[in-house]
Amino acid sequence: MHKSNGEIYAHEQDGYPDDPDKRTVKGNEHVNQARRFAKYWVARECGYDTLDWQRNPDRITAAALAIAPVTSAAAEEYFGDFAQQFAHIHGDAEPAVSVPDEIRPADVVYQKDVYVGIDEPALESLTGDLLETDEVIAALGRAIDPTETRPDGTVLSDVLADVTGIDETDVPRLHDGLLIEDVSDLHVHWDDAAGQYHTQWGEQPAIDREPNARIEIFEFDPDSLDDLTRQITRHLLCQVRDCYLRMGIAPPEPFRLLGPGHHDAGTWYEHYDFYDRYHDPTAEISTWYEEYTPDDAYGVLSTRSAMSEP
Repeated sequence: MHKSNGEIYAHEQDGYPDDPDKRTVKGNEHVNQARRFAKYWVARECGYDTLDWQRNPDRITAAALAIAPVTSAAAEEYFGDFAQQFAHIHGDAEPAVSVPDEIRPADVVYQKDVYVGIDEPALESLTGDLLETDEVIAALGRAIDPTETRPDGTVLSDVLADVTGIDETDVPRLHDGLLIEDVSDLHVHWDDAAGQYHTQWGEQPAIDREPNARIEIFEFDPDSLDDLTRQITRHLLCQVRDCYLRMGIAPPEPFRLLGPGHHDAGTWYEHYDFYDRYHDPTAEISTWYEEYTPDDAYGVLSTRSAMSEP
C-alpha cells in the first residue's frame, strides 16, 4: 500500500494475521524473513541505505577475504588479544580483558570489530568476484580447511589486488594485513542467570565510519595463530550464511558451511525447530531453502549501510 506521494507504508498479505500477537513464533519469523529480504533487495537494487552493517553480506565477505591470507605476525597484531584471552582460560597467561568472576568462560562471547580498508566501489565488486571465480572459491575453502598447515592466500591475494587496484609488487603485503585498516579492542558479551544480556565494550579505533564486521566467538583452544585466523575466517563466512538464511533464502554455494556465525542466529537455530542447526558443525541439514530463493537473489549490494549503535 502507498500514499498519494508514492511512499510505501505497508504491505498487504493474507498468509498471516496482521496482529503479531495472533501469529505463531514461526509465523512471526516468516514475516520477519520477508522484511529482511525486502531490505536486502532494496539495498541491492536501488542502493538505499536499508541494511544494518552487521547484516550486510558483502561487508562481512570483505572482512573474511582480508583476514584469510594474513601471516602469523599479522594475526598476532590484530587478533593476539583473542589468543591471549584463550591462553588465560586454558593455561596461565595473563588475561587480555577482565570478565566478571561469576561468569563461566563458556558463557562469554568475545567480540571484535573489523575495519577493512577497501573503498566503496571495490567493496561492491568483492562478492561478485567471489561467486564467479572458481579459483577464489577453492582458495577460500583451503583457507578454512583444518587439514591445511597454512591458509592458502595466494589466489585470494591476486583477486584482492585486482579488485582494489593494488600494484602487483604489493601483493605479498596483503599477507601482512594490508587490507585490514584497524580492529577494535575486545568486547565481552554474556547473559546472566536471569537471561539479561550484558556487553562490556572495548575501545574503538578513531575511524569515522561503521565496521565491516563484528567477530563473535566463544572461547576455544586454538593450536596456533594460523588456526585462530582460520577459525575467524570460517566464522565470518558462517555469518554471511546467516544473513541469507535469516532472509528465508539459500546462501550462495560458498557460504553453505556449518558452524557458529552470528550469535543471535545461533540462538534461533538452537531453540526453534523450523530452523536446522546450522551453527552445529556436526548437524545434518534438511534444507538450504533453495525452493524459496529467486533466480536473481545474489547480486552485489550498492549501499553504504547505516551505522547501528552497539
